[in-house]
This record gives sequence, C-alpha cells and structure tokens, in this order.
Amino acid sequence: MSDCKNRIASVTGIQLPFPVEVREGENLHVQLKDNHALIEASEPTAVSRGYFLLSRAVKEGKDCLDVHQSRHFASCGPMLDMSRNAVLRVSAVKEHIDRLAALGLNMLMLYTEDTYEVPEYPSFGLCRGRYTQAELREIDAYAADAGIELIPCIQTLAHLGTFLRWNANWEFRDQDTILMIDSEETYKLIDAMLRSLRSCFRTDKIHIGMDEAHGVGLGRYLQEHGMVDRFELLTRHLARVSEICKKYDFHPMMWSDMFFRLGSKNNEYYDMNAHIPQSVIDSLPDVDMVYWDYYHENAELYTAMLREHARMKRNTIFAGGNWTWSGFVPNTKKTRDSMLPGLRASCQEGVNMVIATEWGDDGGETPLCLADFMLPMFSEVCWQGPDASEEEMTKAAMCLTGFPADYPSACAAFYPGKKYIERGKGLVWCDPLLPLMPMEDVPLDRFADGLGQAQEIIARLPESPEKTYLKTLYAACEKKARLLPKIRIAYTASKRTGDRAPLKQIAAEDIPALRDAYHDLALAHRTLWLRDCKPQGWEMISVRYGGVMGRLEDTALTLSSYANHEMDEIAELEEVLPEGYMTSGTFFGMTSAGAAFNV
Repeated sequence: MSDCKNRIASVTGIQLPFPVEVREGENLHVQLKDNHALIEASEPTAVSRGYFLLSRAVKEGKDCLDVHQSRHFASCGPMLDMSRNAVLRVSAVKEHIDRLAALGLNMLMLYTEDTYEVPEYPSFGLCRGRYTQAELREIDAYAADAGIELIPCIQTLAHLGTFLRWNANWEFRDQDTILMIDSEETYKLIDAMLRSLRSCFRTDKIHIGMDEAHGVGLGRYLQEHGMVDRFELLTRHLARVSEICKKYDFHPMMWSDMFFRLGSKNNEYYDMNAHIPQSVIDSLPDVDMVYWDYYHENAELYTAMLREHARMKRNTIFAGGNWTWSGFVPNTKKTRDSMLPGLRASCQEGVNMVIATEWGDDGGETPLCLADFMLPMFSEVCWQGPDASEEEMTKAAMCLTGFPADYPSACAAFYPGKKYIERGKGLVWCDPLLPLMPMEDVPLDRFADGLGQAQEIIARLPESPEKTYLKTLYAACEKKARLLPKIRIAYTASKRTGDRAPLKQIAAEDIPALRDAYHDLALAHRTLWLRDCKPQGWEMISVRYGGVMGRLEDTALTLSSYANHEMDEIAELEEVLPEGYMTSGTFFGMTSAGAAFNV
C-alpha cells in the first residue's frame, strides 16, 4: 500500500512523521496513538482515505485519532465534462484521480459526446481534442491502480451536434443534435462507438446519455415516418442500444428525464403530476435510471423524485451538481444549497450510486480544478452519512486543496444576489455600451465592492496558476463593474451640462486600463487552460477575449468622437435597459441582442 501513501502525500504535500500499519479490515478504521498509526480497510480508496485522514490530523495538529467510517454510497465520484471544448490532458485526469482517492471516492466518469476515438468514423471528434484509445487505456489503468472505477459517459441519442454538424454525417440526423432513430446506419455508428470504448475500459458499466432529446421524432423522422408515439419511439431506441451494450458486456445507465418529460403536460422533468404509463415501464430493458437534479434546495422534492423513480422498478442513481457551468468560477453557494439536501435525501432513500456532475456549458470557461474544494460535500456524506458536518467538509477541502476556509465566499462574490444567475460571467463578456447582463437586485457598485473584498481572500491562496487566474479575473471584473455605470453617468451629465471632458478621460485612461486587465486575464486563463487541457477548444475562449478587447478599443473611439463633438449622441447609450434578467446566460446572449438568436 506504499502507492496509496505516496499518492496522498503528492496531493496534500504532507509527509507523515510516524509509521503507519495497514491491515485488511471491513469498512475503514483509522487510529493514531502514541506516535503510531493503524489503517484497517478493505480496498484501495479506503486505504487512501485513511492516509488522508492521518494527513489531516497532522495538518490540524492532532496527535490522537480513532475513526470508524463506512460507505453509505457503494459508488460515488464526479463526472467531468470533456465535451464543451475543455478536454483534460491525461496528466490532469490523473491528478483528479489522486484527489478522488484521497477523499475515498471510488468512481470517475468522463463525459465524452464525441471526444473519443471511433476509428470507423474519422469526423467523430474532429478538431475537438478527442481522446485516443491509447489515452483512455492509460487513464483507465491509472484509475484501476488507485481503486477507482472509470466509467464511460457518452451520448447515444441527443447532444451530438458537434458530430452532426459535418455534412458527411447528414444521414444520422433527425434534428441538428439528435440521431435518427430506426435507421440502421445509426445503430452501426453506436455499435462502433461501444466497440471502441470496450477496447479502452475494464468496467462493465456505461452511461448512454439520452437526456434532453426534446425534439426526438419531430425532425427528419417526422418527415419520413409521420407522427408516432414518442414513448414507443424512445423505448424502441433504448432497446436497440441496450442490445448493443449487452453485445459488448456493458450494463447501461441513462438520464431519466425524457420519460418524465414525455409524461408531463408541460414537458417538465420535475413535474410531480407527470404520468409515465405502466406499459412503458414494463417495456423498459434492464437499464439503470439516473435522476439528475442540481437546482432544488429542499430535501422533500429530492425524496419525492427518488420515490417516483423507484416506481420504474429500475436501479436509481442520483446525479447532483458541483456547479462549474455558470462561467469562470464554481458557484459554491448553489452547490452547497442544492447538494446538502440532495445528498441527504439520497442517503436516506438508500441510493447506492451518486455522481457529482461538473458540466462546462457554453465553452468550458470554468477551470475544473477550482471546484475540488466542494467535492468533500460528496465524500463526507458518502463516508459519514446524512449527518456529516459542514465543518468536516471544510477541513477536508482545506487539506485537499490548500485553499483557505473562506474560499467559497470568494467564489460567491462572483454570484451576488439571491439567484444563481450568471452575473459574473455577464460582467466579463457584456458590451461596455450595451451591457446585456443579468441585472437582478445588486447594483454594480455593490458588486464591485464584493469583488474587491474577495480579492483579499484570493491573496491568501498559495502561489499557483489558479491564484494568478483568480486574481486577474476579479481585478478585471471589479474595474468593469465600476466603469459601466461611470460611462452612463458621464454621458447623461454631458447631455445636461454640455461637459464632455469626463468621457474623453474615460476613453484615454479607464478603457486602456481595463483592456490591459483583460490582457492579463486572457494570458492567465490561457496558462491554466494549457496546463490542464488540450489546446483544441481554447480558440473559442481566445476569440471571445479578443472580441471584448477589440470592442473596448471601439468604445474608446466612440467616446472620443462624442467628446470631440464629432457626433451629437451615442446611440447605444440612448437605449433604456430594463431591469430584470435580460440574457440567455450564454456568451452570444451577453454580447449582442441579435446574436442571442443567431440573427
């Protein structure tokens, strides 16, 4: 078990100053007494967790420990999104595996829509940084050595727009992102996908996706076959995919939402009045149902949904969210508020597998390494049960990451207000003259104050690319939060007094300073990205930064022209921006009112 010891030392940076005896035993027992330690455990991740608990004791100055713990979830770990441009390098995945082992988490999913090699289809993952079969085998072997089950997580129905975008793949297309059900070519493709994965993974589990196929059967399928019962269409496709899984010795799991949506009058997943016909339930093949929910903040709804899933007579898996998809930093507050009740309900309802999803919606802007601080929410409920304390979670997070206890508060400053809307992301990308961003209930000056206070926390982080990234991000955002109202106030005053000099000063001083801040941020973001991720995909983020810096230069020219009386008004600043949530939450929705609809 020396590998476990070295693995945890590499994560925590702590060399244990006492001998450790490791014995075979049930569950996990860790004892430290008289400068001698004992770990009794039944499998590698439990041993690794034992070493981590001893490392925590050293870090916290304890010389005595006697801990008995057992798993409340047989399988628990994160799902990392490798399909939104940011595809982790093999080395970065290995670092994630080491951290999971330290926490005693024993499962990892890589969410790959088309970012893995399928030899028969060369356009599958083309220019996307897809994993080669050799890379996946290397990751699988490393995970197995740590006692962690690496599970492929793919799509076999929807969410395949980056593959279907190529004209050569038109024959597979029902709609822009959805495969054509009942087409033999579709099933040849899926067969090749699973054959490739079978050659890379040793697990017998596979996640086949099938979520959010909202228009299934309503595109080219409707044109060629007419209207059909969509429950029947979905279950027929599931049966075919399940047979292919069986052919390659995979047991499938799938996102459950489409059954609930089709059974809801409003196409809602969390509709307590949704009715799934018993005939549909009876026709389902042997497939596990993954209930995903990252939003609700009361245990009663989670409990109700878990019990509704139980009615389907299939094994139910809970997928919660470690919020990485709102842009630039994890939404630690929403993770805490939604996952504490979700995990406790899962524990009490006897769920045997829990997934911590880390999505990368709209470009993978948030570095996944910044979300590791919240993983102990999952590990401590897994090992200590529903009564696991937040204090224990925080201490585990500090030892895991080296970040201070108030790090989540710094992240929360990026999401001011009562909602979890993408306020910080909107501030990064929005136009300086037409700031189409969530306005909500926190004015920009208070937002800027919060960002300034958060920088005091960031200053206490250990020196690293993560710290540089956060430091430059918050500095740029604070400058912009103060500049946006300053521009409009100066313009409004100029209309009243005729004094345009303040706008000239903004163009000459404030905007160049903000542009320099963006340059620093883009460089820091690029450094962190290229350390952890393959280069493919960065081009999207680079273009976005370039667009923002170019627009700042354009804004300076506009303000200077107005200040020099070369124009009578600034048309953009004549627009009245209403209060309230104003954007789709995407880069395009935050940069132009037209681009939100691809006009």
